[in-house]
Amino acid sequence: MRPIWKALGTKTGVATATAGLAMTALLAGAGTAEAAGSYISSNSGGANIRSCSNTGCSSYGYLRNGAGVSMQCWRDDQWVYPPSANYASNRWFKVSSSVGTGWVHSSLVGGQAGVGHCG
Repeated sequence: MRPIWKALGTKTGVATATAGLAMTALLAGAGTAEAAGSYISSNSGGANIRSCSNTGCSSYGYLRNGAGVSMQCWRDDQWVYPPSANYASNRWFKVSSSVGTGWVHSSLVGGQAGVGHCG
């Protein structure tokens, strides 16, 4: 079998082919159920992980700023305003964390990843 750069006629084709394969691999992972790399980032120093997307719901625990979370999906529900949130929004994220899986207001999550709507 011929190396791809010979098939394409130049070694530049190797870089192009490699970039294409890398992009294909990234896109293949785009539909995963969770997105890592997100973290708690609150003006108050942390966030409650709640049983539902509402401040009236019970808390599974409290995570301090910098604690990692894996975003699973989002939903629009109760509006929350400062000072209880960093900014006004009705968006909530379902996340997995060290205290369990639950809901966090969108304004309290830094490094937000693109996730889908919760079904």
